[in-house]
Amino acid sequence: MTMFDKTASYYDLIYSSKNYLKEANGIRDYLVRIYPQAKDILDVACGTGMHAQYLSEQYQVDGIDYNANFIEIASARNPNGQFYCRDMMKLDLQKQYDVVMCLFSAIAYVKTFDGLVDTLGQLHKHIKVNGYLLVEPWFAPDTWESERYDMLTVEDETHKICRMSHSTREGLVSILNFQYLVSTRQGIEHYKERHELGLFSKNNMLQAFEMAGFTCEYDQEGISGRGMYIAKIREG
Repeated sequence: MTMFDKTASYYDLIYSSKNYLKEANGIRDYLVRIYPQAKDILDVACGTGMHAQYLSEQYQVDGIDYNANFIEIASARNPNGQFYCRDMMKLDLQKQYDVVMCLFSAIAYVKTFDGLVDTLGQLHKHIKVNGYLLVEPWFAPDTWESERYDMLTVEDETHKICRMSHSTREGLVSILNFQYLVSTRQGIEHYKERHELGLFSKNNMLQAFEMAGFTCEYDQEGISGRGMYIAKIREG
């Protein structure tokens, strides 16, 4: 079983407050500045394809995700794109893009520094000459807050959902434990998820990009306040 297997169908409702349109416009702004001739994008860890939906108005957007349920939703939402159930750490599509992006801190699921370098190397192979890689990071070791607990409630016409969360840490890996209560006319269902994400400092990230063959700059604000690494294949 992979993460979100039980909750993929509720994902868009749970993140209904996330401004995908604003974030997609932020990606466009980057590309207008750094690579205005870009025509195609690979969205790595694409989730349900919300960013792709908005970006596809201007670009050809394909996507990958480890979760098959997400790929099914993303494919239905973006019929002009190709969406693949793949592991970004072992990615081999035999295809290259002007831009590869990995948003919403999904890069941290690689967990370790070696995994980060290896994954960036896999993404490197999917970028055309003069192309770019955009990566939205997770927390750094000194900004992660352990023992934090939160509750999120959302609802639509057929569901009422409560998601409780508690954060911990094991070394340089952050841990998010989620428990969901999903109420419908048929009753109440209960799901659990454990998410493990690596904690990488800015220096860790920049070093990993360099080791994977990129030159890189960092935008502290990014498209959602999480920052953004803007990397280009290193010449020579």
